Amino acid sequence: MLIWITLAGMGLLLLYVARYRRHPPGQWSAPAAWLRAGIYFCFCLAVADLSGALQATLASPLVYPGQWADPWWWLSTAVVTVFIFAAYWGYWYRNTLRFGRKLDVLPQLVFGLCWGVTTGLYFLSFWQLALAVGPDWPLWAVWLLAYALISLWQALWMDMYWDVYVSPEHDSPASIRAKVPRTHIPNMTLCLTYFAIYQNYWIFIALQTVALLAASFGMRMPAPWNREPTPPARRVPGLLGLPRAGGYVPPHA
Repeated sequence: MLIWITLAGMGLLLLYVARYRRHPPGQWSAPAAWLRAGIYFCFCLAVADLSGALQATLASPLVYPGQWADPWWWLSTAVVTVFIFAAYWGYWYRNTLRFGRKLDVLPQLVFGLCWGVTTGLYFLSFWQLALAVGPDWPLWAVWLLAYALISLWQALWMDMYWDVYVSPEHDSPASIRAKVPRTHIPNMTLCLTYFAIYQNYWIFIALQTVALLAASFGMRMPAPWNREPTPPARRVPGLLGLPRAGGYVPPHA
């Protein structure tokens, strides 16, 4: 499977280079953003394949037999599920800027599904890496390393690439400060803890997919054929002077 994932990613990369390598950085483009996202989705799948996360997921059942009779499993599953829906389809969805972008169900559904499934698998790759680093470690130590790696990746990737080059502008400085501790941090804390205890690969991926479907619909990700103008991310200096997403500030502010 790895060779097909690699070929798909290389094809998207070549298409991007041929058409958008000179695209003005201050102008957001839907087809360019979709190509960048597609390359990232292929990267996530390739890492999941190489790390063993993809194989572990495909080999695991949706629910292990003993869990059906475990009331603590039912309670834990209910807690993380309710949180994801409330945090992302509730708080995140309501506190997102759209600048008049329209609800376009099919492309936003496809984008959210691809984003969620590949991101969930990529996060599980960090778990596999933590297991490889510490095969004899206690569970809490494996969790801590995986959590630190995922958190570091997300902090850098989302802030300095995804929200700059892929997502259309959808936040303000205030909403960025509010969303991180109210949605993203508790999401990974709860979901990774749930996974560490119960090892439900498919449910972990499903939870991340539900969250990122809310993000795709909430920010109204434009279809790849969309040519309507939308504000690009406001760039501010980040790590090593590289640009990061600073959130929209009205011109008069």
